[in-house]
Amino acid sequence: MENKKVSVWKGVMNPAIMLGFALIIYSLILYFFDQTFNKTLGYVSILIIIIGVVLGIKSFRNESRGGILSYGQAVGAGTIIGLYAGIIGAIFTFLLYKLIDPDLMEKMYTFMEEQMIEKGNIPEEMIEQSMEVTKKLMSPLVISLGVIFTYVFYGVIVSLIAGIFLKKEGDAYQKDMAEVEDTSTE
Repeated sequence: MENKKVSVWKGVMNPAIMLGFALIIYSLILYFFDQTFNKTLGYVSILIIIIGVVLGIKSFRNESRGGILSYGQAVGAGTIIGLYAGIIGAIFTFLLYKLIDPDLMEKMYTFMEEQMIEKGNIPEEMIEQSMEVTKKLMSPLVISLGVIFTYVFYGVIVSLIAGIFLKKEGDAYQKDMAEVEDTSTE
């Protein structure tokens, strides 16, 4: 099997785009059912990321690297998948909070305040101060940048684990013979 030399940046683009759009579709489903801030359903997003990164690394290995992939290449591919999906998700998130539903920011603030009140052990003054700081710091842009960071983080973590199982070293004899053939034709 020939070891194709396709850049990781190009080789993972399609799986990353598919992951990004799968996460957008899931986010839209949550949004339409008014479950955007449901923590339990948010864990499904993590599951989607795990599946997308694993399938993306596997696709990169089989389609772009001729079935041969080192552990480092697997980690790199998973990280870049997370980056691409994060950029797509960040654009969607920014549009959602800024253009599609600008009131969603207020809903998020209300949700956060309710969560602090439910804990019961936080003084009301501290809740008010915390909400003032949150409103100053949180914006659609900050949330969008957080999406990129989060997706890259999960891409790294998943690929560190998945790379152990998805790496495939090539036949050493065939690699050496290919190198000999390359040098003899120069």
